[in-house]
This record gives sequence, structure tokens and C-alpha cells, in this order.
Amino acid sequence: MIICKQIPAAQLDMFVSGHPYGHYMKTSMWAALQKHDQPHFIGFYDHDELKGTAMILERKSLGIHYFYVPWGPCLDYDDPELCEQGLRGLIQLAENAGVDFLRIDPNVLRMERDIKGNPIEGGENHEDMTALLTSLGFVHKGYGYAYNGSWVNRYTLIIDLSPSIEEIVRHFSKPRQNSLRRHAVIGVTTRLGTKADLPQLCEFERQLSQIQGFQPHPQSFFEALLDAFGDHAALYVTEIDLDQMISGIQHEIDSGKYNKDPEALQSKLKEKEKAAALKARYGAKPAIAAGLFLRLGTQSWDLYTYNHKDFNFIKAVDNLHRFAIEDMKNHGVLRYDMCGFSGVTEKSDPHYGLYDYKRSFGSVYTERIGEFDYIRKPARTARWKKADRFRRRVKRKLISLRYGKQEKHA
Repeated sequence: MIICKQIPAAQLDMFVSGHPYGHYMKTSMWAALQKHDQPHFIGFYDHDELKGTAMILERKSLGIHYFYVPWGPCLDYDDPELCEQGLRGLIQLAENAGVDFLRIDPNVLRMERDIKGNPIEGGENHEDMTALLTSLGFVHKGYGYAYNGSWVNRYTLIIDLSPSIEEIVRHFSKPRQNSLRRHAVIGVTTRLGTKADLPQLCEFERQLSQIQGFQPHPQSFFEALLDAFGDHAALYVTEIDLDQMISGIQHEIDSGKYNKDPEALQSKLKEKEKAAALKARYGAKPAIAAGLFLRLGTQSWDLYTYNHKDFNFIKAVDNLHRFAIEDMKNHGVLRYDMCGFSGVTEKSDPHYGLYDYKRSFGSVYTERIGEFDYIRKPARTARWKKADRFRRRVKRKLISLRYGKQEKHA
């Protein structure tokens, strides 16, 4: 018989960090960042043994009162009896609190798929968990497109870090491997960053926001993430030594390797001129990419990674990922989550480029079971959802007007 009890933040985080279904959004560290919600840290006990946890975010605002458990409770989803008892306990907590609805989106694999998204015959399949949830009264949002208004993206691409670093890199695509070899010639390196490097991350995000038309984060947002997660956060900064780039290109020219290819020689001369111009503008060793990652137990997440638009041709993020992968592996990480894509692998999809890039690192297509609502007050919930959809549309419109995409110039 599972009993639900309040537990201390430290106990919650320790359990989640060591659990196969752990996630950074199931911790008190994430709860500390949710300024509009009241967190509750729940333990699921079988007698005196802690069998699972739930980090509940309670929201009370005009017209709505709900519980949200990001990525679902931390339970062994391979144990149906434990899951049913834990979920029933969660429902009872929602009943006792009188909420309008309870939302969960468990980080449970729906089914194994190949990199093209095709089901793997005989592979894992956890659609029985969807069946269990619906049998308990939850309403499933469905197995739809990633960007369908869900609060988290149920699709992602994950790199397995259990092989040697050499084996991992061998599974990178040829363009990624070629970039890394080129980086050794032109002086591209990545290092661990500090808070002092956050202005670079903010600037690179701002540059991308001007191209894609989204609202960039203030520096205080990233500072709060680093403060909340402490040693579980990592900031990476990629730099280029433009003096080395210039000398490296000159060495290639002097070697005579382009003597029989005038077109390639002209290309190298132009690249050298471009490097000199960039040095004059940005100095000898500018930062050209930055990324903020989190890690917990054997998992890591690439939350925010951006590059300098004037150095796009360098492909600096390839170098950042190569460094981050090795650093995460050295910290015991086995699952390097590249955090989200549309779930569609066809070139016609508007977000295909994101998928194509992330798969080029030898990642694994991962689809979770999605979003579920236990609705106690249907009329109030329906009214709020309708109003919330309208609010989000207005917000997107206002953001579009203020941060609308800029035309690309040659």
C-alpha cells in the first residue's frame, strides 16, 4: 500500500538524481525557479521505503486552480502495480486540494524507433502506460506533433555516451567530423565558462532572435538557472584563435596543395582575408558559441546553445558539442539529451533542419507518451484552456510584432 508524504527538498533531489526516470524538472532546483507556483515535494512510501517522488507545482490564479507534475512522478514505470498506486495517490492529493485539473507528462518512452522515426520491430513499447493512465481517468492529449501546445516537447534526440569517446565521435556524420578536423587547423577550441561569460550567451541568443523572431531571455534568467542548479549546471564557451586561423590557412597555401586547383586557392585566399577582417572587428580570440547545459545523475540536457552569426561558416557548435560530450561523459553522464525536435523526419517539415543537425551526432530518436490531464471540473477547465489558448496567441502576436524576423542580407 503506497502512502503519500511531504518530504524535504534534499531527499527529493537525491532520489530523483539517482533514478532512471529522473529529470531536472522533477527537482526542488527547478521548483525554485517557478516563481508563480507553489511547490509540493511528495514521497511515495511502501511502509518506510521511499518508492517514488512527485514535484507538484500548484497554480492558483484568476479562473483556475491546478496541479502540474513536470515529466510526471518519478516512479519505476516498469512496475505497473507501483505506478497505479502512485498515480492513484497523486489523484487523491488533487482531490483533497480541490484543484480543477491535474496535469502530468511522464518521461516514459512510447516505443523504440529508428533514426527515421520508424517503429523497431520487437523494440520496447510502453503504450500500456497510456492505457493505464486513461483507465484511471486521465485524458490523453494524443500522439501528435511536438509543437501542439503541450507544455513540454515529447520528442527528443539523445546521444548514448556509454561507448568510448572515440567510438562516439566515429558515429558523427562526415560533415561533423570534417568540421572538427578543420577546427584543429584554424584554432577553434571550447572551454568551461563562468557567469562572466553569460553576456556572450545572451548576445548570441539575441542575434538568433532577430533572425527567427522570438523573445530573447534577459541575463538574469541564465544567472538564476546557474544559481539554482549550481554544480549541476555547465556553461561552455567556444573560441577561435584568428591568428592561428590566418597562419593555418597560409601554411596550407604554402604547402602547394592548391597549386593545381586555382578555384580552391582563391577560396582559401578569400577565407584568409575574411579571418583578417574578423580579427580587426572582434579581436584575436573572440567567443563564437556558448551553451548552457544541466546534468543530473547519468543524464544531461542541452538547454540553450547559440553561435555568433558572423562566424556561422566555422560551425562552432560542432566543437562545443564535442567538448561537452566528453565533459559530460567524464561526469558520469550516459544520456546526452539534445532537447527537442518536431518528431517529423521529412524534409517538408519546417523544422527539419533542427532534426537533421541533431541526428548528425549519432543520436537516438526518442518519443515519450505525452501529456495527460485528470480533469475534476470540466467546465472551469475548458473555459480556462480556451482563454489560455487566446492569451498565448496574443502573446505570440505581440512577440512577433516586436521581435519579428528580419530579412537576411547578403
